[in-house]
Amino acid sequence: MKSKSFTLILVFLFCIIIPGIRGQDNNSPNEKAKQTEKSTVSELQSDLSALIDNPDLASATIGISIRSLETGEYFFKYNENKNSIPASTLKLLTTAAALEYLGEDFRFSTSFYLDGTIESNGIFQGRIIIRGSGDPSWNTFFMKDPYLIIDYFIEKLDSMGINSIRGNIIGDDRYFDNIYYAKGWAWDDMIYPFSAQINAISINGNKVDVVVEQGDSIGSPAKLSMYPDNSYVRLINNITTVKQSDLTEISHFREARTNIIELFGVIEYDSSGSRSEVLPITIDNPTLFLLNIVKEKLDSHNILHRGAMVDADDYYEDINYYKMRPVFEFESPPLSEIIKMINRKSDNLAAELLLKTIAKEMTGTGSFRNGIELVKKFVSKNGIPPEKISMVDGSGLSRMNLLSPKYLISILSAMYHSKFGATFANSLAAPGKAGTLEARMRRTLAENNLRAKTGSMNSVNNLCGYIRTRDGEPLAFAIMIMNYDVPPSIATNLQDIICMRLASFSRK
Repeated sequence: MKSKSFTLILVFLFCIIIPGIRGQDNNSPNEKAKQTEKSTVSELQSDLSALIDNPDLASATIGISIRSLETGEYFFKYNENKNSIPASTLKLLTTAAALEYLGEDFRFSTSFYLDGTIESNGIFQGRIIIRGSGDPSWNTFFMKDPYLIIDYFIEKLDSMGINSIRGNIIGDDRYFDNIYYAKGWAWDDMIYPFSAQINAISINGNKVDVVVEQGDSIGSPAKLSMYPDNSYVRLINNITTVKQSDLTEISHFREARTNIIELFGVIEYDSSGSRSEVLPITIDNPTLFLLNIVKEKLDSHNILHRGAMVDADDYYEDINYYKMRPVFEFESPPLSEIIKMINRKSDNLAAELLLKTIAKEMTGTGSFRNGIELVKKFVSKNGIPPEKISMVDGSGLSRMNLLSPKYLISILSAMYHSKFGATFANSLAAPGKAGTLEARMRRTLAENNLRAKTGSMNSVNNLCGYIRTRDGEPLAFAIMIMNYDVPPSIATNLQDIICMRLASFSRK
């Protein structure tokens, strides 16, 4: 069998890890202790070399670097200087730089303005302006229903005695430039949430959740609904209900620059009536999407609106914020909490919003280019020559990004010893906890001793972060695997076993 050799290695390591620490002689002289320590490191290196020499991954490119954060000693190096596609491990650079430039207490703010007058009869004559600043927190990571923020604003209008609005509702997303996508993002990924549009006004991941339910009978059309329910996005239903023995197969398509979503396929009939599928699908122009939600919520609160909904990019009248005060503001959690969402959940949209925020706050222009230049400036101070890496976005979604295990170790080491060390480490995923490592390395020595960032895409599987040995010694590690032709689980298993071996390591 193809995985036979890998299974043998699993058995081999199982025998090493489970019994515990190798024997030690507490009465040994110092010289003998040093020899023992040298021997245990050599044994660790031998074990890791045996793991890498796996026929299942013979075609893969593997790069590994493991370093003590106490002594600076490298425990293991293998192709550590070779660049690889970092995928989402690139988020470590973005979030580390954000802590340095913005500080862990930085908060995003979205402001709601009334520019006009409220008449005695409750009619507001003027314009409503919603000014975004790239807040990544309007999502279900931080709140059960992010659309309640709009309800809070409308309740504020109601408390001011407003029952009718005559004027435009304007969404100001000019905190960032108008480039939605970074270089190298695949055009056919644009309908998926991991490739949502990057916009200074963003809500619920800039997507809708389309619910597909079986029809009333076999042969009937499926039933469609959306969260949130809205008229901005249009659904075209080409899904048929089929008999229960058939498989449910659903696909969807959204034409670029539109919000018309066409759905195809079949959904099998269940006599209990419980058959349904949920498809998260991105939307175009998140600003206008949000404004339409505001319009519909005004209607539901019986506040009449007469006017247009306008993206500030298409609005040619002056907006002088110095003469206005917001009537309502929403403030995000601090950056220390935002980076947990980015590194634990591996949220691409939030990472890109953060990258452009760094650029806006430090240079006045919220662009990919300025954000990347600032991240490179930051990492150059921490042992990473900017000319030795390729960075074209903040999330790692592009395959044009390139980074080596050596430089991932550099940033992990720099952050560990920085004033933000605890905040940065705490933002990473952990085995058995909510996040990208929830189902990995549970009930092993690594479970309570590891904090790490995953990074994966087609034929790319990476893991890097911090781990403590059996002696409590902190290590930084980076494992980068790409160009494999086996199931991703083979690469994942290799990473997990290496981490388990490190967690069981003792110098004594």
